Amino acid sequence: MNTIKKLMYLIIVIFTFSSCQKCVECTQEDVDGNNYQYGIYDENGNYETFGDQIIEICSDNFESKKDFNDYIDEVEKEYDYNCVNDRFN
Repeated sequence: MNTIKKLMYLIIVIFTFSSCQKCVECTQEDVDGNNYQYGIYDENGNYETFGDQIIEICSDNFESKKDFNDYIDEVEKEYDYNCVNDRFN
């Protein structure tokens, strides 16, 4: 009985990691080297920011790993985005 529990636990752990989609988060910097921020102007004309503008690109949206990687390379090259792995976020 103990062996069955261990086997089930192993299967759950394997399924958990294999079912996770691989995603990257991409940000873009302005001329001063700061990431673009979400922001709004209030009624007095003051601008308030609310954190980095981030686009998330996930491998599940592509036919192959090559297409996924090629798209990330193109986004980084063409639009000057900085993309990092989003595995533990």
